[in-house]
Amino acid sequence: MNPNTFLKPLLAALLSLGIAVAPTAARAEMITTDQSTQTETARNKATIDGFITRADVQSKVQELGLGAIIAAQRIALLNDAEARELAQKINALPAGGNFSSLTNNDIIIILLAAILLVLVL
Repeated sequence: MNPNTFLKPLLAALLSLGIAVAPTAARAEMITTDQSTQTETARNKATIDGFITRADVQSKVQELGLGAIIAAQRIALLNDAEARELAQKINALPAGGNFSSLTNNDIIIILLAAILLVLVL
């Protein structure tokens, strides 16, 4: 008995079953403005959280006399517009964590902007 006569139908059956059972690859649906805003806000908060939890940023925060917990609490109180503005400033920073092109004043301004925005509210 030729092995090809057995393998070809088996392979065809397995491929057909795989195609029939496989989930759809793409799905499109309308989303509301609220869902879009929530997604953007979540991205902004994730950007800020990722920045503030970095070791070099934590050391700067401590140099300023502000505890990590207090900074995290203040950042959590940012409204959507403030979070967007701060996330844009963070995204404008050089990639790779190289702060050599930033002065201490630049980093302090970014951190103080978050703190002052919360204090104003």
